Amino acid sequence: MGNVLEESLFRKQPKQFEKIDTQAKSFAANYCGSTMIRDAIFGIVTNYARKRDLSLEILRYPFRDEELWAFTFVKKGTLFLCVNSELAMCKQIFAVAHELYHIHCYAEDIDPDTITSGSLLDSQTADDQAGSQEDLEANAFAGLLLMPDSLLDEQLKLYGIDAEQISVDDVLTLMDLFALPFKAVVLRLVENHNITQSEASELLLTDAAYVSDRIAITGKALGWQQNSGELSYFGSLLNDMEYNCENELLTDSWEKSDKQFLDKIRKDFRRERSHHI
Repeated sequence: MGNVLEESLFRKQPKQFEKIDTQAKSFAANYCGSTMIRDAIFGIVTNYARKRDLSLEILRYPFRDEELWAFTFVKKGTLFLCVNSELAMCKQIFAVAHELYHIHCYAEDIDPDTITSGSLLDSQTADDQAGSQEDLEANAFAGLLLMPDSLLDEQLKLYGIDAEQISVDDVLTLMDLFALPFKAVVLRLVENHNITQSEASELLLTDAAYVSDRIAITGKALGWQQNSGELSYFGSLLNDMEYNCENELLTDSWEKSDKQFLDKIRKDFRRERSHHI
């Protein structure tokens, strides 16, 4: 199941991991509250941008490419966060939380260069090996934000999960609760010192097909394995255009121009999608 533990910030840079842990806790206190985030992450990103006076559009489109998770870039002062809606929802959620860290670095002027040049999250960066220091930190931030220590400990106790004898099915229970992929849950368990690194390594050796079979049999985390491939969402672009048209705020030429612009975006997405088929 890859080298997610060996290539994690927790394993490679323990002191920096502690800093990111502090950042994630501070961010959660200001923007998330103390509840499980799951698919509310989309709204949290939007709310964060609003509070930071950032212009943000979240675009969701099925790229038909399991390697491509999400990407973010700046165009004329607007941040565009694009998510592959054909991925399992748990991967989409992790991808948005990962990109949120890049957006946070941009907004707080910690390191605006990544977003300015465009960030790209693919399966290798998420699962195996981050391509940059900021990606390494973003992976850690996403896990810490979506599965915070206090809630993890709480759920282990509530569900009677014995960390010393944790099974694949126990991991599936946590996947169901937090809407995260298998590897991300195992990594958080070792980061939070619920299991040892050797126990984590053993769990990560589990065949992906076996995990899928157990999900199908038990039903645990099944909902988060579904994609939203039928969803194509272009942020506020369509809503703004329809509002302007309904209230006759546009001249005929502007209305035609806006519709052509939206059609061009759709065609560009389809073209990008066809390149990956």
